[in-house]
Amino acid sequence: MKDRLWQAVYYAIQPLLNDRDVVLAPRGDWPEFPGTTILYDDLIDLQGCTVLVLHKGLLTSLRKAEIRGVAAQWQWIFANEVFLVFSRVHRAAKNLRCNANSAHWRPLVRYLASARLRRRHSKIVYVHVPKTGGTSMWASLTKAFPSHVYYPTLRAYLNNPPEPDEYDLIGLHFSPSALLPSLRREDWILAMVRNPAERLLSAVMHARRETEDVMTFTPAARAMREMEFARYLVTDFGRVEARLQLIMFGTAHGQSADALSDSEMLCRALTFAQRDNVILAPSERSAEFIELIARRIGFRPGPLRRLNAHEPGNAVAVPDETRNAVGLIDVINPREQEFYDFVCQSFDCLRAAHRPRWLSPRRRENSAQPFLPRPITAQAAPAGQTGSL
Repeated sequence: MKDRLWQAVYYAIQPLLNDRDVVLAPRGDWPEFPGTTILYDDLIDLQGCTVLVLHKGLLTSLRKAEIRGVAAQWQWIFANEVFLVFSRVHRAAKNLRCNANSAHWRPLVRYLASARLRRRHSKIVYVHVPKTGGTSMWASLTKAFPSHVYYPTLRAYLNNPPEPDEYDLIGLHFSPSALLPSLRREDWILAMVRNPAERLLSAVMHARRETEDVMTFTPAARAMREMEFARYLVTDFGRVEARLQLIMFGTAHGQSADALSDSEMLCRALTFAQRDNVILAPSERSAEFIELIARRIGFRPGPLRRLNAHEPGNAVAVPDETRNAVGLIDVINPREQEFYDFVCQSFDCLRAAHRPRWLSPRRRENSAQPFLPRPITAQAAPAGQTGSL
């Protein structure tokens, strides 16, 4: 166990356990608990469990009614920045439920009270594309909207979908097409995208950090960590990762990336990006992005902090390997680069159309030019295959 917060959980609850216990914990490199240990990924089954180690980032792994029952009926025995621990039977001298308003328990309390904390009639959906600065943006948005929920996987969303009037802010780590049927005209969809080569290199370097727990990795993440970069790029895992942004915005949820050509996905992604209620921005302009959406939607955002990012000196672990592979990235994903270029130009036009009124008359006149997105250069998809997401 390399992470001190995971270690803290083990050291706190291990003395309280016995050989009859069944500990339910998120997948990771845990030491052996007394009794039986069951590891979960994105869904939780409480049957037979006597101790639940609940990761705060996986609250949607359980149906909300089940979490409410656990919070009301089980003993609260430990909490830190990442985990909440509950026991089905009384085993600790003190029930920490009396500390429900402490910083460590507050996310659970807010989550259970989300409907009462709503401030808006419309919803905001933030699509978190991996390695685009999404962790920092999500943290800023949640400061403004206490009524929020985050779905790290599509399976969690499909098994525990939000009620229509339950949240102001919904975060997704997968294709937004899953949520589109439930949205109203006044709801918003926000996301950031990143230069494809930079995003892929950042993802690979993230997977290779020494502090990462390989036990939590998917097969795709393991390949990213263990394979030589150029070899990884030509695998199915590498081809998907290199075109991930195109796939997220250009396919329907649950649809295989191989079901459409890259040109077809580009057409669908561009159609999505031009919806009236969608605002996309390049990640390197995140400060301008949050300023724009705060004015456009009407809220006071929290500060943008640097979160889940590499230290500058560790950005590239194998310089020659990555430098030689950059050309391969460009060969694999030209359509994703087109999509990224379109987002960059569209964002410039959108900012120009929504400059503050205190600009000088000449600057206001120059900023009022109509929105003219870059022409779509992708090959047109066959009839019947270019429908919007």
